[in-house]
Amino acid sequence: MSADRIAGALFGAAIGDALGSAFEMLRYDDIERQLGAPFALDYRPGARGSLLAGRAPGEPTDDTAMALSVAFALAGGEPPSAALFARCFLADLERGRGRFAAMFWDGAPGGATTQALRRLQRGAPAERNGHPDDGGNGAAMRAHPAGALPDRNEAARVAALQAEVTHGHPAAIAAAQAVAVLVHDAIAGKAASSEVPDGITEPSFTAAWHAAHRELDLRDGRLPSHLRNAAMSGWATVAAAHAITLVFAGDPERAIAAAAASGGDTDTVACIAGAIAGARAGKSALPERWLRGLAPAAARACDDAATALAALRDEVAAR
Repeated sequence: MSADRIAGALFGAAIGDALGSAFEMLRYDDIERQLGAPFALDYRPGARGSLLAGRAPGEPTDDTAMALSVAFALAGGEPPSAALFARCFLADLERGRGRFAAMFWDGAPGGATTQALRRLQRGAPAERNGHPDDGGNGAAMRAHPAGALPDRNEAARVAALQAEVTHGHPAAIAAAQAVAVLVHDAIAGKAASSEVPDGITEPSFTAAWHAAHRELDLRDGRLPSHLRNAAMSGWATVAAAHAITLVFAGDPERAIAAAAASGGDTDTVACIAGAIAGARAGKSALPERWLRGLAPAAARACDDAATALAALRDEVAAR
């Protein structure tokens, strides 16, 4: 069961990323007009006016590229550290050479992340390389592989280690930790809840969480207005993504499709929602058309990463 849920987290995130990338930075109402519905149920080329206009359907972005780098860093057997994640990011994302470089650079990575990578290239120490005011969602979008670890506290610790390589704002680090523990709890079979995840206490994060988790009923089949066009801070993005999964509890297809059409940074909202919903339901519950339509290289990498993380989980649990 845990292996299927680990695969569900990785594939759910990549699928959400690819679905949402077609509409990145478009407003909710504009997306709904283009689709004729409030759900992105199929892969589409990058829409006119979106950040990735013309991009091929089914292609994930920098969100998935960095998540895969985190996953394979963990699976390599070296004790997790900021230095490990920095080294893997630099190798995996190196232009023209890294195994996930094309996915990353073609996916319009954020400024905080690219600037942090440049600092690493110049020899900056990995620990606390992220500036204190870097509060975007780039650290949270890639944190879900840490949720595969069998110990919840270790999942949160590792999520913070990988976050601080590029993002220094305390609430952005808390947001990454929240993604990891939410995925961990889902893999473990813990029931979904609107409560702030245990152990996450950072004030900006908890305020965003409470704001997102009010009044989660659909309005004429549409997302509540406060879950549309989420702000791009790590804390607002994670709170909105999780709340969307609760609106469609028990229906990972609708949860991911709604997140991908929610407006704003749609690929990242849907990536995080996909990781959580996929971890709850398992890969076996994800629509076959989405699994088949995902870019082959990304699908193979997600499959390999899921297998490696499941083996790591079993190995660590057996010690």
